[in-house]
Amino acid sequence: MANKAEELVSKNKYLMLSKSWCPDCHYAIAVFKKYGVLNKVELVELDKMDPKAAFELEKEFTAISGRKWVPTIFFNGKKFGTEQDLAKLESLDSTEKAFKEAGLL
Repeated sequence: MANKAEELVSKNKYLMLSKSWCPDCHYAIAVFKKYGVLNKVELVELDKMDPKAAFELEKEFTAISGRKWVPTIFFNGKKFGTEQDLAKLESLDSTEKAFKEAGLL
C-alpha cells in the first residue's frame, strides 16, 4: 500500500514540498512564477498542516527523496530536485528547456 507521500507524488504531475517561511521555497516559487507555471505546481506546505501529520509526511518524503529538505520538487512522479537545481538551471539559461521536457511549459 502506498504511503501518503507516494500518493501525493503519483496524483500530482508537478509537486513541491514546502514550508511557508522557507527562503529557498520562496526562490523556487519565484522561478515557477517567472515562467507562469506556479498554478500547475501543487504546493504541500508542511508548516500549515497538523504538526503530527506533517512530521509523518516529511519522514515519508525523506524516504522517497533520500534527504530531508524543502523545497523538494517532483515532476511526473520522480524527484526533480531542489531550489539548488532550479538555480543551476537558471544560471545556465536552461530552465525553460527543462520545464518543456517535463511538460510543465
